[in-house]
Amino acid sequence: MSRYRIDRRTFGKAAGIAAGMTAVSWSPATAAEASGAPITTAAPGGLVQAHFRLQQGKPQYSITSGARTVLDWSAMGFELGDGSRLGDSAELLGTHHDELDETWQPTWGSAAEVRSHCNSTVVRLRETGTDRLLDIEFRVFDDGAGFRYVFPQQPNLGDFEVFDELTEFRFTDDHTAWSSPANYDSVEYLHTETPLTAAGGLHEWQEPRDEEGEHIGDVATPLTVRIAEDCYLAVHEAALFNYPGMTLTKIDGGPSLRCALVPRKGEGRRKAILRAPFPTPWRAFLLGRSAGELIESPLVLNLNEPCAIEDTSWIAPGKFVGVWWEIHKGRNTWIEGPDLGATTENTMRCIDFAAANGIPYVLAEGWNKGWTTGGDFGAQDFIRPNDQFDLRRVVDYARERGVNFLAHNETGGRIDNYERQIDEAFALYEELGLPGVKTGYAGDIGPHYHHDQSMVNHYQRVIHKAAKHRLMINAHEPIKGTGIERTFPNFVSREGARGIEYDAWSQGNPPEHTLILPFTVMLAGPFDYTPGIFDITWFPEQSPDDDHGSDNDGTRVHTTRAHQIALYPVLLSGLQQLSDVPEHYEGTPEFEFLREVPVSWDETRVVQGEIGDFLTMARRSGQSWFVGSLTDEQARTLEVPLHFLGAGAFVAHVYADAPETDLDTNPNAVRVDRFLVHAGTVVRAELARGGGHAIRIVPASDEDTAALQPYK
Repeated sequence: MSRYRIDRRTFGKAAGIAAGMTAVSWSPATAAEASGAPITTAAPGGLVQAHFRLQQGKPQYSITSGARTVLDWSAMGFELGDGSRLGDSAELLGTHHDELDETWQPTWGSAAEVRSHCNSTVVRLRETGTDRLLDIEFRVFDDGAGFRYVFPQQPNLGDFEVFDELTEFRFTDDHTAWSSPANYDSVEYLHTETPLTAAGGLHEWQEPRDEEGEHIGDVATPLTVRIAEDCYLAVHEAALFNYPGMTLTKIDGGPSLRCALVPRKGEGRRKAILRAPFPTPWRAFLLGRSAGELIESPLVLNLNEPCAIEDTSWIAPGKFVGVWWEIHKGRNTWIEGPDLGATTENTMRCIDFAAANGIPYVLAEGWNKGWTTGGDFGAQDFIRPNDQFDLRRVVDYARERGVNFLAHNETGGRIDNYERQIDEAFALYEELGLPGVKTGYAGDIGPHYHHDQSMVNHYQRVIHKAAKHRLMINAHEPIKGTGIERTFPNFVSREGARGIEYDAWSQGNPPEHTLILPFTVMLAGPFDYTPGIFDITWFPEQSPDDDHGSDNDGTRVHTTRAHQIALYPVLLSGLQQLSDVPEHYEGTPEFEFLREVPVSWDETRVVQGEIGDFLTMARRSGQSWFVGSLTDEQARTLEVPLHFLGAGAFVAHVYADAPETDLDTNPNAVRVDRFLVHAGTVVRAELARGGGHAIRIVPASDEDTAALQPYK
């Protein structure tokens, strides 16, 4: 049984930090600070700075990078449920300054080692009239900044309600932004590139509204903004525990924005029910000279607390195959009967394929009892298998072949049904030796929004229960990522985006979609896009029970096969699916890349990239490098320098669009080559429309050096 530490009220160490603020050594405010002179916190390198001031009793902050103002003076504070406000008439009692510098080793992720080095300032405010205290903590790194509110232990504030968080984000111009609509139940939208005043790309039916029908949020986070050609900003949040998710709404039509917390459904203006001491999530600001530097930034992770699971040896990220794409494409169904996909025999077929190709995990959606026509998920049974699936036989068959079965739990939004069964179900999975669970929350959750405080706490309870039973979690339709995989590394992935299943039964995702996600959604943490489709235009004979119809309406994946291959070094997910059916991988030389590519890395480099246009990423695992290059709907040639290689000769295994590859007429063609390369080599990657280029680079043996030609 795993051992781990939990503060049951705030799901982490954060409550202890908030309580500890009362013991901080405070420096009295100077007369100038008390009257509104800015208090500045600079990054260790000095370039990035966060500024705080009181303007006529109202707290404000701004962010600068060198001489450039990134965010102008923006309001802060709260409206509480008793009608009072924190931040209307505050006085500055004191400040506390510190330098934080640590190097930590993630259980898994983009790097084997992460440095967290920042300067911090905490300001203590007292609201005149109520004498209530509010602390604001700033941390400023070379790659950005963050601040959070802390309600310390105090006699004038025990249990309380939050009606509104008054945080603003005041931009200096109508900058270019990459955004998706705010929605309290979904993040499955395409992103748009617009000025800030048009951020969110909303259609009328997408607009979230409160119970009185008033429009609230416009924009989801992460929100990525180009401040200048050499300055990119992403606005997000970190360490979201026991608090509603943050969306953004426009101030007077934009371009500035303010916080719009997801409300508690059916509870009027109430957003959160809290108890002091309590720290809010961090308001996070990632900064980079290029868009690629945002991807490389560990700031969101560094604003989270250290790992709370003492023994992490059982957390084993990896790849999986299974019964999934064939259901979305309509060949099989989730429902018992002649067209059921999750049968014992079909799952064993996937196990044989996984065992033959060194893939550690197999998943079968629809294995359990309770899937019915019409989407009534109240009968879902997470313990008993369907009548066509022998759970113990499948588990034993897999284990004999060095493979493990992953459970799938689709709640369909019936949280009451899931929470009644979860303890017994997770105990069964532990007894069977299952490594993890893919959870799902498709559909309406009834008394809750997917992203409100209650559901944030539900997702966290699942993580805690999973840790007790040594289970990894990959959640679909959850709250967005906020870096909590640092604290709970068994949360190995989440959907958190519009995934490739949309290519199975809708007009799908345009090629640029996977060129925007790394610069937006992936800044929030690992996500499960479910890539790896090899038969791009496959449309099988469909089941009569398929909800999407049985006529070939042209639905397809809108990339080339090489693009699908190159996604694996680009997209980070602790459970990474090879999503196509096994027969589409059989006999293809390019499947070698998917067999070899890891899911956890020692080092990550963004070689080049422009949001929505093209991207080259290189990731290292041990002595091997894996490089993925992608393009949007435009064919292009990219020069890929291999300067990240060490000394010596290497073999580059290349899997790329072939000369005859065409997005419309021949998307499956892949050219496979091998060459000798070194750190001075520049590979010319020729990409078709919607195309890709992948390289696996390993140290060359003497035999390789003698047999292979240098790259030209």
